[in-house]
This record gives sequence, C-alpha cells and structure tokens, in this order.
Amino acid sequence: MRLLLIALVFLGATVGALDVAAIATADRQDTSWLAGALPARFSAAGLLGGLLFTRLQPATAPGPRHLLLLGAVFAACGLPLLAPLPAPAVLALAVLPGALFVPLLTMASLTVTALAPPGTSTEAVGWTSSAIRLGLAGGTALAGPLGGHFAVPLLAATVCTLLLGVRTTPAPALV
Repeated sequence: MRLLLIALVFLGATVGALDVAAIATADRQDTSWLAGALPARFSAAGLLGGLLFTRLQPATAPGPRHLLLLGAVFAACGLPLLAPLPAPAVLALAVLPGALFVPLLTMASLTVTALAPPGTSTEAVGWTSSAIRLGLAGGTALAGPLGGHFAVPLLAATVCTLLLGVRTTPAPALV
C-alpha cells in the first residue's frame, strides 16, 4: 500500500506541475488567458471523465491491471504537450489527461481502501488525500525551478505509472 500512496504523490505532482507549466507557457507565448484556462480545462475534463467513468464502470471491481493500464494511458496523454504548440492546441490537448485524472484517482482510492486493514478505511482515505496534496505541493515547487516545462508533469505521471505497476498485496490485519 505504501507504493500506491507514493504513486498518488506523483499523481498529485502532475497537477501541481501542470499548473506551473500553464503559467510558463502563457508567459512564453504572451497568452495570459492560458494560465487560468488550462487548469480549468483540465479540471472540467476531469469532471466529465469522472461522470463517464461512473456510467461505464464495469460490474466487477477494477484490479491492479486496470489501474496500471489507466495510469499508462494517462501518462501517454501528456506526450503531445511536449511539442511546441500554439496556446489553443495546448488547451485542447489538456482535455486528454484531464479526462483520465478523476477515473485514475477514483480507482487508486478504491484500491487503497481495499488494501487497508479491516477497520482502517477512514484512515486510508485520509492518507490518500494527504498523498495527493503532498504531490500537488511538490509538483508546483519543482516545476518552477525546472522552467515550467510540460516534461515535469509527464515525468511525474510516468513515475506514478511505474509505481502502479509494482504488485501490491493487502496489508496484514492489526492484532
């Protein structure tokens, strides 16, 4: 479960670094509107992705393989943002990872809760929230000194995916 929580730190870092990348891109392209529009588009896409996820969710609980696959697609969706694109294209491409963020977060949260020892699900949800917030702060803090490039959120998403690929087992019950 620790590796899954660390993966969530990196998932949060993608969003923190993406916000800084939006500001840096807006500055480089002299398009101040992008600084607010990109995080808003990412968030709106996340809402829509979450709604679709709840509608299309399979009857069986998602397994580690599903979590890894969704993480890999989430990371891959950030690749086009590495190209030197005009602001409208960057804004349009933010929809792709945005739409996958909420489903990935939901599946990871469900997995953390399932792996938690009996009677500790509330604590597990708290750790999930703390991991995401720590990642947001870290991604924001790291992206600035690294120039606010989209490579930072992509790197964070890739590390998140790699950690999701590590096999996890349920935590032992506390006696």
